[in-house]
Amino acid sequence: MELDKILDEMESIILEGSKVPLVNKIMIDEAAITDIMDKLRSAVPLEVKRAHDLLEEQKNIIAKSRTEADTIVEQAKTEGDRIVELAKAEADRLVREEEVVKAAEEKANSIIETTQQYDRDMRAAADAYADKLHNESMQYAADVFNYLEENLTKTLDAVKDNGAALRNSDTEDTTGTVDSTPAKR
Repeated sequence: MELDKILDEMESIILEGSKVPLVNKIMIDEAAITDIMDKLRSAVPLEVKRAHDLLEEQKNIIAKSRTEADTIVEQAKTEGDRIVELAKAEADRLVREEEVVKAAEEKANSIIETTQQYDRDMRAAADAYADKLHNESMQYAADVFNYLEENLTKTLDAVKDNGAALRNSDTEDTTGTVDSTPAKR
């Protein structure tokens, strides 16, 4: 700001200077211009120092901004890593859960197969046992029938023999001494 004032003052001295005809030059007051030059020499280092201070302040602001940006980036990276780890853990949990479900389904299928095989085996065993009982019952019935037939045949033979003996004894009574009257009970 100080430099601007000094430069404005210098411009004003130059504009107020007298023109030299035919040479396109201006005459100015040497003391006034020397005084302005002294002011300029003392103001320039002050302005340069202010500019330097502004540059340093800008550098500090930039450095602070970069540090904050780095911190934000690091926090974002850490949060991103945490989210990725959570996602991986969830994916692993889902995979394990799927594996448990798959293992449970396989176990259930195995139990169903075993149960179906057991059912088939039990049915086959029951059918075989029923066939065996049927065959044994048929054999027992045939044996009983044969036994009855044999006993009935023997009984019939005995009845025939006894009937023939009775008939023979009736014929002897008419010729002889045997009484054919049935006994009363």
